[in-house]
Amino acid sequence: MEISALTPQIQTGLTPANGKISSPEDAKIADSCKQFESILWRSMLEKALQPMMNQETPGADKTGTYNYFLSNTISESVSGGPNGISSLLQAQLLKKPQSI
Repeated sequence: MEISALTPQIQTGLTPANGKISSPEDAKIADSCKQFESILWRSMLEKALQPMMNQETPGADKTGTYNYFLSNTISESVSGGPNGISSLLQAQLLKKPQSI
């Protein structure tokens, strides 16, 4: 019985337009694009949620720990969508130059 060698599969939420990741560098670009979009969402959410999170309520979190977790969780779940900034950025970065 012959067993073929195993190759590691790279898991990422983003794939190029053709649906395949051709190299580890492409996977790194996909992950970087998703992280970049997540950072953009997080900065927008922190500003948008600031009035709600800074209300004077008894027993409220004064350190902002929950604020960070809320904005971080939302930004990570929203980023990486098929029509998001990360997919557009990834398509531009993975575009192969045409030879003349």
